[in-house]
Amino acid sequence: MPSYMTALGFPVTTEQDFRHYVYQASEFGQKIETAHGSYTLWTPGSGIELWVQTNLHRRIIGMNPHFAGEARMQVELTRRVIRHEHTILDGAFYGWANVETSTSEPGQYPLVFDVPDYDVHNKLSLPCRRSVQLAAFAHELQGFESKEAYLASQRGEVRLAVESFIPSGIFARGGVIKEPPLAQAHFSGYVLETEKKMNPITRQKFYWARVHTPGGEIDVVADPQVVQGNIVRNGVIRGSFWLSGRLV
Repeated sequence: MPSYMTALGFPVTTEQDFRHYVYQASEFGQKIETAHGSYTLWTPGSGIELWVQTNLHRRIIGMNPHFAGEARMQVELTRRVIRHEHTILDGAFYGWANVETSTSEPGQYPLVFDVPDYDVHNKLSLPCRRSVQLAAFAHELQGFESKEAYLASQRGEVRLAVESFIPSGIFARGGVIKEPPLAQAHFSGYVLETEKKMNPITRQKFYWARVHTPGGEIDVVADPQVVQGNIVRNGVIRGSFWLSGRLV
């Protein structure tokens, strides 16, 4: 998880760096009790959330970052994805985006997103339709100032629409389904809003953009070092991402 901390302006390069912010979040955050332990949520500002996990023996067992934004996506949640190989408080949901489409499937395309407060929803009955605030942490990201620039950048036989979504964490090469599926995706979309935000703890900057995709809106955050091109309002972005979501 330390690799995603830089997308929120935390200069984490070692396990010791990561632990420093775990202890800081534990000290200043708000505790939320659950069936299998507790989460401590620290919200230092600029949309940043750090979720520290503590088991029933009061031992810290992990921490996940999230970004709280205004983007919303309607998702038909169909099953749980257990992450107990990480910690008992980790987990994800498998669902379908754009549930209003009239097809034989529950939605337009499937996706998986990790949930920082997964155990809070321990008793949630599935399937169900929920509004999800989805945050995408960029592995790599390209920004284009216009639709024309985005389309002109594509080479080869496969050319993606301006708004596209590929659930790369679900399907391997040849269409084989991964089990368990990962909360990863490649997508592109129009930039509705964007800002270079500052982490109030470290004073380091990171990119944020609210992006319209085929299934709905997604909040994108990125370490400036992984960004190529320019992220501008009414422009287009594309990239590969880890997905973290909270049920609204």
